[in-house]
Amino acid sequence: MDTQKIINDIKADGTYRTLKNITQVSGKYITINKTNYINFTSNDYLGIGQFNLNLEDFQTFSKQFSNTLSSSRLISGNSVVYSNLEKSISQSFGFEDCFITNSGYDANLAVFNIFKDEDVVVFSDQKNHASIIDGIKLSDLNKVIYQHLDYTALEMQLKQYPFHTKLIVSDSVFSTNGNIIDLQHLINLKNKYSNTLLIIDDSHGLGLKLFDSYQGIDILTSSLSKTWGAHGGMILSSENIKTLIINKGRAVIYSSGLPIFNLYQLMTNFQYVITCNTRREKLLDLSRYFNEQYQVLFNHQVDSLSPIKNIILPCLKSTEQVHTFLYDNGLFTSLLRYPTVEVPTLRISLSYFHSKKDIDVLLKLIKNYIQGVV
Repeated sequence: MDTQKIINDIKADGTYRTLKNITQVSGKYITINKTNYINFTSNDYLGIGQFNLNLEDFQTFSKQFSNTLSSSRLISGNSVVYSNLEKSISQSFGFEDCFITNSGYDANLAVFNIFKDEDVVVFSDQKNHASIIDGIKLSDLNKVIYQHLDYTALEMQLKQYPFHTKLIVSDSVFSTNGNIIDLQHLINLKNKYSNTLLIIDDSHGLGLKLFDSYQGIDILTSSLSKTWGAHGGMILSSENIKTLIINKGRAVIYSSGLPIFNLYQLMTNFQYVITCNTRREKLLDLSRYFNEQYQVLFNHQVDSLSPIKNIILPCLKSTEQVHTFLYDNGLFTSLLRYPTVEVPTLRISLSYFHSKKDIDVLLKLIKNYIQGVV
């Protein structure tokens, strides 16, 4: 295996990635190499991750529950904090039960593990997150990929498997383009075709109240490092599904539990997620404003009210140039490329900390660069 050749090939393809050393994130700013940039890359949509922790309260908490149990949850790592928090979360979101995992990625791997060796067919949106794709693949499940948000095509495919257990799986908010599913349409399809379960990954929607209810969803997974502003993942489901996850979910069985600090932060931030209505409203207003200004400047309508916005440019080179231009002008954005996306994309993540002026500056810089004004 020639590792240098592989690296050179990646560079030649224009998909080479490197890490940036981040010093600090404070409000809307991110510090890189001693320079502050307006941060349009954060998944901390409501800014909950920047709330100050009560260290005195945590010290009392850690004395009661230890710092870490250093074990899998199935052996001696299942702190009572897990159980109490899972009960509160499941009640709040209207599910029978909840299981906290080490990440959203682990949550999806564990969910699909429970269907391994069963007679199931998975119907997966074309743009679903890599953790869903990997979960299906690693559990060796039969799959049908339907075109992005094309529910007519999905129904045509569902009809072809009348005697199988069918799993409809989709992100709620797609991380690469910000599109939001028609949840009620998916619920209707699930109810229309017998022996069908609906699995939703709500990592980029949880806590934003983009849906009136989760009723009708059989399994809901999520990262807890985005709107929740902490670290971990979770699975909301029936009690039976949770039992299967504990018994068959390899990502759960063969992983140590979270340190008590993480559980403390999850518990503390949970209260903010439930009550931060003012922050939610401001973020929604910013999303509307972005859509309005984008249509004015680029004559392109954006309907999604998620905080994720994507700007598609003609090619990888032009996308890289705009990304670098914004960076040089104090704005830090996400440059997505293959294999994350098929077409090079500039992703903008809005947060509670942004202002309408920040959006104006961002869009006008992009517009000016494209027009060659600068």
